[in-house]
Amino acid sequence: MARIKRIDHVAIAVRDADRSTAQYVALLGAEHVRTEVLREKAGMVKVAYLRIGENVLSLVQSLEPGGFIEKHIERHGEGLHHMDLEVDDLAGFVRDLEGKGYRIPLRDEFSNRSEVVLSPRDASGVVLQVLQWKDGGDATPEERIERILRLQNQR
Repeated sequence: MARIKRIDHVAIAVRDADRSTAQYVALLGAEHVRTEVLREKAGMVKVAYLRIGENVLSLVQSLEPGGFIEKHIERHGEGLHHMDLEVDDLAGFVRDLEGKGYRIPLRDEFSNRSEVVLSPRDASGVVLQVLQWKDGGDATPEERIERILRLQNQR
């Protein structure tokens, strides 16, 4: 199986990304890196990226009525939406999982990464997003922040 390199980020579903950013900055001393509006396959979202120590937290707000984040909040309230894992070989990871009978419900391709989403039924209720950076990823937290600052969510 492909090697999981690290948790790339944890995403929190929120009703208001700006308000939640202020809360995390005040509560944890998080560093606000950037807020961006992105078009995902599942709809438009506003994402605030925060650095907490060596980790990245993203606060995701739905910008479309009935969007996937809005639906998640209606069912579960604000809170954990997904954990994103970086792998060294996404195609190999997918091949291994499918060979074991797991289904990959969502695949997406961007200019800087490829990713898949695994069903929460297979991971104790947690949505796992698995990605491979096309440039090979980042070695340090500073490089991860620089990547976020250069982010262009283009297909």
